Amino acid sequence: MLKIACCLLLLLLSLVHGLASTSPSVGKTLVSGKKVVVVGGGPVGLYFAALLSLKDPTVQIEILEKRTGKSVNAFGMGVGHRMQNRLNDIPGLYEQAVEISATVQSLNIPLVDRGDLTRQMSSFVLDKFGTNCRLTYGEECDLVDFEKKSITTSSGRTIKYDLLLAADGVNSEIRQKLVEKEPETFQEQHFLENAHWKALSLPKQPDVEVGSFKPLRHPSIAGGRVLPKAPEGHILLLFWRDEHGFDNPTGIDTTEDLKQMITDAMQDKNTRGINPLRKLLGFEQGDSRKSDRDVVFDEAALEAFMSQRAGRSHHLKINQYHYQDSVALIGDSAHAMNSLLGQGCATGLESTHTLVKCLVGEEETTTTTMEEALSKYTQLATKEAHAMTELSLINYATKGPLTMLKALPLILLNMLRGRGLLKRIVDISVPFSQIAKENKRLLKLVGEDLKRNDDHLPIEAEPRRFEWLNNGGGLTAGPWKGA
Repeated sequence: MLKIACCLLLLLLSLVHGLASTSPSVGKTLVSGKKVVVVGGGPVGLYFAALLSLKDPTVQIEILEKRTGKSVNAFGMGVGHRMQNRLNDIPGLYEQAVEISATVQSLNIPLVDRGDLTRQMSSFVLDKFGTNCRLTYGEECDLVDFEKKSITTSSGRTIKYDLLLAADGVNSEIRQKLVEKEPETFQEQHFLENAHWKALSLPKQPDVEVGSFKPLRHPSIAGGRVLPKAPEGHILLLFWRDEHGFDNPTGIDTTEDLKQMITDAMQDKNTRGINPLRKLLGFEQGDSRKSDRDVVFDEAALEAFMSQRAGRSHHLKINQYHYQDSVALIGDSAHAMNSLLGQGCATGLESTHTLVKCLVGEEETTTTTMEEALSKYTQLATKEAHAMTELSLINYATKGPLTMLKALPLILLNMLRGRGLLKRIVDISVPFSQIAKENKRLLKLVGEDLKRNDDHLPIEAEPRRFEWLNNGGGLTAGPWKGA
């Protein structure tokens, strides 16, 4: 009987060990049992909450999001390979995130309305991690006391934190408060492109391919793109320069003007020639040509387009992503870029992944304090994010005949070496810093072109001039405006 009892005990212990080995083993981390406040409930803030909750379920996370409803003309986001890779860090998140999506046929990636993406991700976070995550809409951060580690919200609530995450976008209030507090530590560099943009939602179109990625051309705009929308319809992204107007393109004063411009832009007759360098890079992909398309409009979307404020293509670099042991910047609050390479959100997810690894002790270098972990995050994340911000300005190599002529052999040489820019971007095994190093001569050319045309760039009040410094990879560009 004793032998039987011992055998049964050993069997029970082996079963318990087997079950334990298939369940996540959570050790104590730097944030175990701590309170984390995330300001900004967009994709990057929600990804942070999901990943940190997965790694350490003892963390208490509160997310504040000022938006309360969906925009009629929300823009679409391409969920490329790098973004897919990071969303797959949390089992089931990617599948739910793209549940409401269309497919860009020429790129073979899902395209998600930003509003749909955030709603799907927030539902996932609350369903899977609702015991330790709280999400509040219609509330934002008004005041921050960095010494007392507390914020005051727009509703008058005071919330104490152990870690404050700024995920509140390129115009981050938290980042600005840090810059005002310690301007020598937080050195911002800004570059505003001479480009305004808006998105317009269209219902299902009789003469436009479902997965259209058609370029738009019209004298009133600098360019644009047709994008598919789920479950049906399309989104138009329109870009124009200062000389074409500010909140709306010059000459577009009524919804009827807008209808006429869009109808003309959707046709393929009498358009300017296709930029051969952009086509070589893969930026001119579109539909089969058609010159007599009928366009159907949504009146509410037209009215919203005319009244909403235009966005700006805003590039941001800042040298430090953390403050002491209690504040971190993620996403566009730390780094921002144009949408040319479609890597803005992917870069935000990548740097956020780095932050979580530092917080839970998964980085190779051991950190024993929160300040050491956040310092390590800055060291690792700035290298990759700055590289991607620089790469996004390669757009300027495709503008102007002289720059195009100089850029073409550099682009062809990399393609012949099997290092074409877009090919490397979609390869998730290649760091952004490596891609930037491979294109350092092209980046230098772009920087020189920007410096030559500095007088045509928007100048902020009493700007301090910055140039991108050589960071060891030979990356140079100019001129940035210090805020």
